[in-house]
Amino acid sequence: MLLNSIRILFFGTIVLGILSLPVPSYVDLTNNNLPIFSDGFLFGTDRLGRNNLALFCYGSMSTILIVVPARLLTILFSFLVSTLTLVFPKRSDFFLSGFVSVSLAIPSLLSALIVISILPNNPVSIMIAILVSDWAVVYESLTAKIREIQTSPYIAASLCFGAKPFHLIILHYLPALRSMFQFLFLSGLPTVVMTTSLFSYLGIQTSVGDTGPGLGEQISFSKDYFDKSPFSVLLPIIAILTLVYSLGSRNQKHET
Repeated sequence: MLLNSIRILFFGTIVLGILSLPVPSYVDLTNNNLPIFSDGFLFGTDRLGRNNLALFCYGSMSTILIVVPARLLTILFSFLVSTLTLVFPKRSDFFLSGFVSVSLAIPSLLSALIVISILPNNPVSIMIAILVSDWAVVYESLTAKIREIQTSPYIAASLCFGAKPFHLIILHYLPALRSMFQFLFLSGLPTVVMTTSLFSYLGIQTSVGDTGPGLGEQISFSKDYFDKSPFSVLLPIIAILTLVYSLGSRNQKHET
C-alpha cells in the first residue's frame, strides 16, 4: 500500500510538473538560489535560477525515456543472438562462447564507458553503451532457459513432424520465454537507472530532447552549493532512489 502511494505521488508529480512547468533550460540569475516555498518556486531554484521542481520532473522523465527503451533493446538483441544457437547450433557455440566469456569478464561499467568515449554524446549512445554492458548477462539467462525448453516433449514432437527452427521459435520458444522476458526487464531497470544517472553525473548527455539536465548532472552541478540551495541536490537524489526502489520492488513482487 505504501509503495503504491509512493509510486502514485512520484509519477503524478512528474506528469503534473511537465504539464504545468516550463522546461528548465533557461538562466535567470535574478532568482538564483531561492529557498523553498518562494513565490512561484515551491522547492526553490538552483544557482542558475532554474526551478528545482521542474528540474526534478523533467530529469525524471528523461531518465525513464532512456531506461525503458535501453532495457528493451538489450533484451531484444540478446534474444536475437540466442536464437543463433537454435538455427546454427555448432557454429554459434564456437564463436559466441569465447565472446560471451570475454564480455562477462570485463566490468559492465568499463564496457559502457569505453563505448561512450567512442560514440557521439547523445541518448542513443547511452542506449548502445547499456546494451554492450548488459547483453552478455541477459544472453546467458535466455540461453539457459532455451536449453531447458529444448528438453520439452513439445519440441521433440514438433521436430518429428518436420518443424524448422523458425517455427519452433515462434510457436514454442517465444511463448515459453514470456515470463523470462518480463523478469529480465523488471530486474534490470534499477541497474540501468543507476548507470544512466552515473553517466549524467560524469557530464554525458542523458536528456532526451530539450528537457534540461539529467538527474546526475543536477547533482554534479549543485553539490558545491548545497548550503545555498540544498533541494537542488536532494530532489535529484530522491528521484533516483525512488525510481530504483519502485522498479526494484516491482521485480520482487513479480518474483513472489
